[in-house]
Amino acid sequence: MRKSIYLLAAVLACSPFTAQAQMRALSDPVVAHPDPESLFTSNDPKLQRNKQAALHIMRELLQCDQWQRAGEWLTDRYIQHNPLAASGLAGVQRYFIEVAKRQPKDNCTKLTNPIVAVQAEGDYVTVLTVRQVPYADDPTKSYTTTWFDTWRFVDGKADEHWDPATLPAGAQQTNGLDVDTVLRESVERAAIEKLMWDYVRAADTLNADEYVKVFTEDGAFLKVKGHDALHKMIADMEKSQAPRRARGELGAMHHIMSNQSIEFLSPTRARVHYYWQTVFGGPAGSKPEPRVAAVGNGVDDVVKVGGKWLIESRNVAPPREQE
Repeated sequence: MRKSIYLLAAVLACSPFTAQAQMRALSDPVVAHPDPESLFTSNDPKLQRNKQAALHIMRELLQCDQWQRAGEWLTDRYIQHNPLAASGLAGVQRYFIEVAKRQPKDNCTKLTNPIVAVQAEGDYVTVLTVRQVPYADDPTKSYTTTWFDTWRFVDGKADEHWDPATLPAGAQQTNGLDVDTVLRESVERAAIEKLMWDYVRAADTLNADEYVKVFTEDGAFLKVKGHDALHKMIADMEKSQAPRRARGELGAMHHIMSNQSIEFLSPTRARVHYYWQTVFGGPAGSKPEPRVAAVGNGVDDVVKVGGKWLIESRNVAPPREQE
């Protein structure tokens, strides 16, 4: 049975016909310990000291944002091996206090982070935690995996840190961007890219029902606003093009979006910049010959409503200052 599961996973991973976004986790869910603070104790005095310092980092710093107290548990040089974070206590505090403006939380007496296990040996403490990751093709659903943080302690303070973070593909380099924000924006970026793909497919097939689904209720394409008006626009276009297609005068329609850049304005709002082309016709040598009908650049505003990204406005002819 286990061999069959591994073979299935390998086929899904390697098949050119299976999109990554369609995969689903095969593993059992990762489950947190019911009493996480009990894991930060040891009969060995040195391990007890280090485990308790790790507990304070998890609770007072990462959970409760009491970063003004970071010097109690981090050394001044605090070496980072997370590619998204710079080394040094001063830089850590400056980012969380001045840049991210994290506000300390009160009543922070109990650890609520989903801890799986805590392991300590010598100068090292490793904390395993549950991480919930949304699926790229359906952010309303998610799966669990395991995150780890490992610290090396010197005289009861963390002097060096490791975790499995990587630089996200397609994300812009940012000084001091925290891991949670980068992970969230990577997931949202994939969802927005899927939204734009759904848009062009509905437009190319002149499917009015699917076309309106990618817009908010009051969404707009240039000056055409609202589901009813958008539906009529596509239906009228399909009606007007049908006779020409029947006579072989008009080939298939393809909207091509390129050089796309997604600018996050807030956790629920983003702006998509891109170049576009409208092409009619099929492969080389087909009749009628392929032709470019129009080109330009666009700036679309998209919003997250009820956990789903939708187009609020699609502007394929923005003013020069918005390009």
